[in-house]
Amino acid sequence: MWVFNKDGFFSAVFDRYCNRGELMIRSRSKEDLRRLCKKLHGYCDKSQIFETKRADYRYRMKINKHMWADYLTNCAFDIDYSNVKGNIIPADDDLRKDVYYQVWTALYRWQSLLNE
Repeated sequence: MWVFNKDGFFSAVFDRYCNRGELMIRSRSKEDLRRLCKKLHGYCDKSQIFETKRADYRYRMKINKHMWADYLTNCAFDIDYSNVKGNIIPADDDLRKDVYYQVWTALYRWQSLLNE
């Protein structure tokens, strides 16, 4: 599962390092996982973030599936905007803005090809 939101970009998977009831939350940015930890205060902390330099997602942490589900539920209830691109990217993060727009553009092109 890919998630783009105000806290960052996350990839959630159940991999070989997970126990039953856990997920591996992966990110390209350590700061994104730190923000996630703040939202899950009391359940995890930034010491649980580990770095894997040879993996496609460099930063990872395991969390309970119920915590992830609660987090996503809270994210849904916190939506207060009508335009995603203009509201989930911090104004001072030009690099993230460029990357997210590239993703948006690629998906828009795909939609256009599907509807030819």
